Amino acid sequence: MAAGFVGFEITWRADVFSGAPQSSSAAAFGTLGINFRARKARNSQEWEAAQAALLCEAPTTSSGHNVSILGADAFYDAGEKGCAAGPLDEIADLMRHLPSGQTLEIRASDPSVAGDLAAWCRLTGHTLLTHQGDRSLLRRR
Repeated sequence: MAAGFVGFEITWRADVFSGAPQSSSAAAFGTLGINFRARKARNSQEWEAAQAALLCEAPTTSSGHNVSILGADAFYDAGEKGCAAGPLDEIADLMRHLPSGQTLEIRASDPSVAGDLAAWCRLTGHTLLTHQGDRSLLRRR
């Protein structure tokens, strides 16, 4: 919704050349491309509705602590601590207590944690399944 756009659409591998105002040699060869379409909100109500549709809350337990949103077997919240501040020891301890193949989701707002976790997984044999925003999903070896 940057710059006030709503209704953003990406068409991948579509015939984006047919009906173009000028002829294109790409269309003659059957070239497919990517088409981006967006439009400005018609009015402030449409803009506000589009913004409201983007709002979401992370799931929480009744105690108010964050929980897994990636479907992990266990969850650890490192908060703002980078790996140098100690959460790697706690993560290692949690992984030791998981059965082989189970997953641990880690939430860490320090951006250095993503790279540190990838390196740690390579060293320990665990698998970094995904990294999305401030969350990483690891599988125990």
